[in-house]
Amino acid sequence: MSGAARAGGFEDALRGLADGIPGEDASLGDGLVALGPRGHGFAMFLLAAPNLTPGPSLPGFSTIFGVPMLLLALGMVAGLPAPRLPGFLARRRVSRARGARRVGLLSPIAARADRALRPRLPRLAGARRPIGACFVLLALLLVLPFPFVSLAAAGAALLLALGLVAQDGVAVALGLAATAGSVVLYAIFGWLAWAALAAL
Repeated sequence: MSGAARAGGFEDALRGLADGIPGEDASLGDGLVALGPRGHGFAMFLLAAPNLTPGPSLPGFSTIFGVPMLLLALGMVAGLPAPRLPGFLARRRVSRARGARRVGLLSPIAARADRALRPRLPRLAGARRPIGACFVLLALLLVLPFPFVSLAAAGAALLLALGLVAQDGVAVALGLAATAGSVVLYAIFGWLAWAALAAL
């Protein structure tokens, strides 16, 4: 889709985050609350994406993002309508000007994602608690000190997050399949690590 952002899409959610700043600045918590139900997906996207950046996967790097993802995911399972960040993150202030600049930088990426994402399979896209349970599992996998293998869990979380933001059940289905694959991959990696230790 070219031109205007698709309503309810990822780019629309980005602009909603910036528009949620009521004055000259606001806290991150206020901005996510302004997104309503889409705030969970957007927050999960921000936490999953750094784990997919190019470069070496440092031990413990994914844990930094896995812990807040776990807290937000537990909120989803509990039925919270909007994400609640840990206090030190929720109180972090962001200016309207800075928010607008970040949206401008991310908008081209969001627009490309919106070409593939669209509202479909609403029952699957709206299964927030089961999706939250998957995020809990993926967050626990990210917390484990397994370098490189964390890419699989981060990729699955990213698909689920995009599906939540765009209400795209197909992206959610792909994320669920990727979650299952991540569990299998972690199990294989854990078994190999155990076998290597046992052979010492």
